[in-house]
Amino acid sequence: MKQKIMTFVVLVLLVLLSACGSNKKVQAPVEPVRNPLILAHSAAARGTEAFNDEIYNDAISAFTEAISLFNEAALTATPADSVAENIEKMNLNIAKSYIELANESMELSSFDEALDYYSKALNVYKSITPKLITQEELQQNIIGIYNNMAITAKQAGKYEQALTYYDQILKLTPNDADVLYAKFYVLRDNIKDENRAYAVLIDYAELTQDAKAFINVADSYAEKGNLIEAGKYYQKALAIEPSVDLYRRLANYYSGLKDYNNANLYLQKVADSNPEPSELAQIYALMAKNYEGMNDKKKMVEYYEKSLSIERNPQLALLLASYYNSQKNYAKVISNANITLSIDPKNADALMLRGVSYYQMKNYSAAKADLERLQNDPKYGTQAKNLLKNIPK
Repeated sequence: MKQKIMTFVVLVLLVLLSACGSNKKVQAPVEPVRNPLILAHSAAARGTEAFNDEIYNDAISAFTEAISLFNEAALTATPADSVAENIEKMNLNIAKSYIELANESMELSSFDEALDYYSKALNVYKSITPKLITQEELQQNIIGIYNNMAITAKQAGKYEQALTYYDQILKLTPNDADVLYAKFYVLRDNIKDENRAYAVLIDYAELTQDAKAFINVADSYAEKGNLIEAGKYYQKALAIEPSVDLYRRLANYYSGLKDYNNANLYLQKVADSNPEPSELAQIYALMAKNYEGMNDKKKMVEYYEKSLSIERNPQLALLLASYYNSQKNYAKVISNANITLSIDPKNADALMLRGVSYYQMKNYSAAKADLERLQNDPKYGTQAKNLLKNIPK
């Protein structure tokens, strides 16, 4: 019996061994060859999807992975694979993603975080040797980042830091007027250092000998009430490039100094430039007012009438009516009051002046018509009633 059991075990082992021996050899599955170029495009697609979904950190990770894979693919790539161009695209996308993150931080008033993201975008731009975009476009992107950083620093109250960003822009675009004025306003309005502020503008104006720059320096001084310095730079501008615009500014400047003679000298130059009728009427009115300041009533009236002959201004006509009333020239009072009343029929001042003039000229029916309209007027009612009582029956 024992022998039979032993024989059975041997047989089983043989069957098992035979079965194993009779199996065919199974080959392991062949893994596909790793293709970094395909993987790079796949990572780029993931980055684009994340960017479009506004998940900018994921986008940056995917674009960064794509760059690594494109660099790996470059070892075996052909020119048709455009590896360098694709890497540039990824870098531009990364920079754009950092900018979007910075913008989000700005909305949350996280200014330091925004500056950090802008700085990262800037470093990416600076690393690019452009192939797809031009050097000019790349420089504009860099300037845009510096400008955003300056704005962010200002909002954070870091004014000196903002100036450093403007200085970086000026290294790329020397004498950029907009940037210089941005520096000027930071220095003048935020840092409150007028000496440094005006030095920025003056240096630019002296360097470029640009009349507009000198005008801007002068305007800035005038805004602050420093008319002496303003006049100096207006005159420098005038020596470089006389213009109608500058004549207007000089006229206003001299009026502010109550130097009415010089103010009218420049107003006359504007008048001689053949301006639009409405402006010419305004110029003559300003000249009249300046003559009034010089106590030259004759010239005052002459220029008010010149203005009125161009444009029927009811207030100006009323002013002349009042002047002629003081001179007892009642015919002129009536003609000027008529102009006012033709535009403003209920003007009580004009009605009173005309009514009194008719009364003085003994045109009682006309006087009565005007005065009766004023009987209930709060300003002239009593005077009108008294005159009406004195009109002969």
